Amino acid sequence: MTAADKYYLKAKDNYPYNYEEVVEAIEYGLSHDDSHPGLLTLQGRLYYADLKQFTLAKECFEFALYSDPYFVDTYYAYIDLSLHTDDLLKAEKLIAEAMSIKGIDKGYILHKQAILFEKKEQYDDAVRCISKAMLQCSKADCYTFYEEETKRIELKLKQYKQRSAPLNIILIK
Repeated sequence: MTAADKYYLKAKDNYPYNYEEVVEAIEYGLSHDDSHPGLLTLQGRLYYADLKQFTLAKECFEFALYSDPYFVDTYYAYIDLSLHTDDLLKAEKLIAEAMSIKGIDKGYILHKQAILFEKKEQYDDAVRCISKAMLQCSKADCYTFYEEETKRIELKLKQYKQRSAPLNIILIK
């Protein structure tokens, strides 16, 4: 285990409860290994989720993937950022790449793909993705979450169909 790994574990253990410890551990860890994918991903999450500095977060995630294209946590965070900032082409590319990574939570990635379809107003495809994600579940709470997501998306689908249905206006003479 390297010094950077130790600082990564320390930062990860303190995130999001003690930002001072997290930032200090990231800085020390990156001083030992400036391309540590875990530290870069955690730094990106800080920029994205906590500081709302999306450009800096994207840079961290890009560098983390460049350093280690198989580090699964980077995909989770970078896909979230891409969906949040409506960079749907990037999200689509990351989702496709992530599905080929060994050890990645395919249910989680399929759920993110469903959100991508939802943002594109492709609700039928979103429901199908959630159904596939449900097949990946190994815990009851995960399955329940996806059931609730299916209900939420189906409600949107129903509203979308009602909204896009042509209005039948009867003219009275």
